[in-house]
Amino acid sequence: MTVRDIAPEGALASLRTAARARAAARHPGPLPPWYPATAAALFGAGFVLLGVAVLLPERLWLPAATLQLAAALLLVGHVAVGRRVEHRPGIVPAVPFPAVHLLPLLAAGAFALPFGWAGFLLTLGVTGGLAHVLLLRRERARAVAA
Repeated sequence: MTVRDIAPEGALASLRTAARARAAARHPGPLPPWYPATAAALFGAGFVLLGVAVLLPERLWLPAATLQLAAALLLVGHVAVGRRVEHRPGIVPAVPFPAVHLLPLLAAGAFALPFGWAGFLLTLGVTGGLAHVLLLRRERARAVAA
C-alpha cells in the first residue's frame, strides 16, 4: 500500500467541495415555477383522454386508438418530467399525510361504481391533476420560504 502526501491546499479544496455538496443536498432549491402546472396538466389530460376514449362507441375504434395513444404520450411525458425534476436529493420531502395521495383514487373509485371505467378515468384525471398542482405548489412555496 502506497501512502501519498497530500498538499494542505489540495486537502482543503477537497473538504470545501465536500461541504458544498452536502449543503446542496440539504437545500437543493425550490421546484421550478413551471413544474406544478406542467405535471398536473400532463397527468390530468392523460387520464381524461383515456376516459373519453372509453366513452367512444366501439365502431369509432380509430379515434379511440388515437386518444389512447395521445393519453399514453401525455402520461409518459408526466413520468419523464417528474423524473427529471423530482429525482434530485432532497427536492420533494416526505408528505406528512400520505392519505392525501389516496383521495383522488377514492373519488375515482366512487365514480367508478355508477359510471364504470369512464367515470373512474375521468375523475382520476381531474382530481389527480388538482392534487398534483396543490401538493407541488405547497412544496415549492415551502422550499422558497426555507
